[in-house]
Amino acid sequence: MTPIVFSDLDDTLFQTLRKCPEEGDGLKVMSTLVDGSPSGYSTPRQQAMLAWLSSGRLIPVTARSTVVLARVDIAQAPAICSNGGCIVLEDGGVDLLWHDRLAEQARRDRPVHDVYRTLTDTLDGEIFRHWVVAENGLPLYVVIKSNAGSTVELAELAERHRHVVPTGWRRHANGNNLAYMPGWLNKRHAVGYMIEKIRATEPGRPILGVGDSLSDAGFMDLCDFAMTPTGSQFWRAATGSSDWLS
Repeated sequence: MTPIVFSDLDDTLFQTLRKCPEEGDGLKVMSTLVDGSPSGYSTPRQQAMLAWLSSGRLIPVTARSTVVLARVDIAQAPAICSNGGCIVLEDGGVDLLWHDRLAEQARRDRPVHDVYRTLTDTLDGEIFRHWVVAENGLPLYVVIKSNAGSTVELAELAERHRHVVPTGWRRHANGNNLAYMPGWLNKRHAVGYMIEKIRATEPGRPILGVGDSLSDAGFMDLCDFAMTPTGSQFWRAATGSSDWLS
């Protein structure tokens, strides 16, 4: 029985050219920007890994919106997009039950756009770019990036934000990405919702979770097995105090 695989995408199955091995042989373009230029590449080993994972039922679990996922060379449905803010069904349609559940929770929380203005109104546009990720008319979370790709600038900004982020909101920082998410938005919640459906019809099917960042730990924890690239944020955290790496 082949597994069901819930997998993160960026920095797990592919990454920017800057993060690829120096030799760069056999790279494959995996994602593009709006203008069609390449943005993500997979190594031969990642290509083999993707082929192996795809022998089961591969379900992307990504921070990418559905629009941005469409620019990735990977099966588009089913999928979990926007950090759990949208579930795409096998037929390509949106899971409206899930959407309505999130919308109801959002109505009971501080509006995402209010938090966005608090976090970004005074930011220098020459230094940072930022936006609100939304799906099907529902604002989901805030993204801030450094125009220079400076993780130091983002770390300093996150420190300044410490006292203005609403209670219950999560901060996720990984590379040139600083995101703020309300408590009702979580990859874990969306994966748990899908796993419940899977277990109802296929209780014996093994489930594998694959991810690279600390924010992926929540959904990987719900799976039977977990996998992460060595060198990833997740792996560094897991092995940082280990006595067995020498």
